[in-house]
Amino acid sequence: MVANDNKYQINSAAIIGCNWGLVHLGALRNSNIDVSAIVDLDLSKAQHLAKQHNIAHACNDVQQIPTVDLVIVASPAVTHQALIQHFQHCAIICEKPLLGLSPSTSDYTWPERLWVNYAFSHLASARLVDRIVAEQSQPVHITLSSQVNLPLKFTLEQWFLETSSHPLSWLLHRFGQPKQTRKTSDGQHLSLQLECANNRIDIDFTLGGELGIFHQIEIAFGTEKLSVEGEYIPGRPWRFSPVMLNNKPQNQGEFSQADCWIEANQRSTAMMIEQFRGHLSKAEFVKLGGFDASKALWLEQALFSKPN
Repeated sequence: MVANDNKYQINSAAIIGCNWGLVHLGALRNSNIDVSAIVDLDLSKAQHLAKQHNIAHACNDVQQIPTVDLVIVASPAVTHQALIQHFQHCAIICEKPLLGLSPSTSDYTWPERLWVNYAFSHLASARLVDRIVAEQSQPVHITLSSQVNLPLKFTLEQWFLETSSHPLSWLLHRFGQPKQTRKTSDGQHLSLQLECANNRIDIDFTLGGELGIFHQIEIAFGTEKLSVEGEYIPGRPWRFSPVMLNNKPQNQGEFSQADCWIEANQRSTAMMIEQFRGHLSKAEFVKLGGFDASKALWLEQALFSKPN
């Protein structure tokens, strides 16, 4: 790996958003970063978690955050752009989606030190599929089927960006910027067809059914077929079935009591920190699966752009 000439000291951090934001805590501390502030609209919640995790400062207003090197933005997507602008002089890790259902601001200049956390490519299952697909030179046909049933009040498109965007981000990283060629939606079901160069992705997304989140990915090239399935059932860690090549298992699946999805996110966070510190160039990190603002917006543009 070639070191980046633009090195920054990343010694302190603030977390904005007390729910998913805490997922980053372990990676921050393993990287010897002092998490000095935690922010949530519910001040009592922020104070409780600050005490629990030995964080010095808790507040419900970003204006009260002490000076830090890195900000984790894990608040609702509608707040992301304003927070990114406010902290543009810091290094920023923003949870996906970057804008969500907010309108895209095409003339906005995103800060250089901004990464969006799409962690699916950090799963061992995804890395195995990457190695197999990398050996192929012919176009592929991908089918992504997702089904979600969780007790939160999101619209169909919000649920898509919260859940299916994870495996889709990995597929777009592997196969390139998408063009939307077809879209249908009825409030409970979303169907998308995307083209990435000579490759096609068919997406079938459904609300309802069994409680949890379920993904099934099939990649066909020539007479070969790769597949992997993953599921999250509330109260249990994520579990991924064995990667199958022509119906033959290529691994034993992916599961841990600590939750393999949490672990993938922590690996993603650690690598973003390494890039900020200059141990990876920006180009190297994008190639390895990093999502800058432009690449992150591929997912939202794939959902909202008109078919070509």
